[in-house]
Amino acid sequence: MTERAILKAEGVGFVRGGRTILDEIDFEVRAGEHWALIGSNGAGKSTILSLLGAVVHPTRGTVDVLGKRLGRVDLRELRGLIGHVNPRHEVRSPLTVREVVLTGVTGTTELMMRWEPTPAQVRRAEELIDLLGMRDLATPPGPTCPRVSADAP
Repeated sequence: MTERAILKAEGVGFVRGGRTILDEIDFEVRAGEHWALIGSNGAGKSTILSLLGAVVHPTRGTVDVLGKRLGRVDLRELRGLIGHVNPRHEVRSPLTVREVVLTGVTGTTELMMRWEPTPAQVRRAEELIDLLGMRDLATPPGPTCPRVSADAP
């Protein structure tokens, strides 16, 4: 028995400003698989991630994320399950590395007012920080740890 795809794109096309960014893209990602998107600038890598992160809808074709089809699901609910942190979103306030990772829980680019992560969410954020080798950047802000901000070099 094969596992159901957690991400699936079929016949996906994406047009922005009259320009075709993606055309006839098909792929599946199953639980436990690790993928890397590589390609030249302008090849559509960020667009694919935006589709899979439920940030944009395809112009053509279908995208299923966690078994939910874009266009037929409440995106706010779905984004909370994805944990996608888009590197293209402008950071408007200074955030620690941990705070940036935790924005993936809420599907937002800023921490939400009056929202507190659960202990399990904080533990998972810490695991991801360690996995990415960013422990040195994740310590509380201070003289030796700069905060991530929009005007950072």
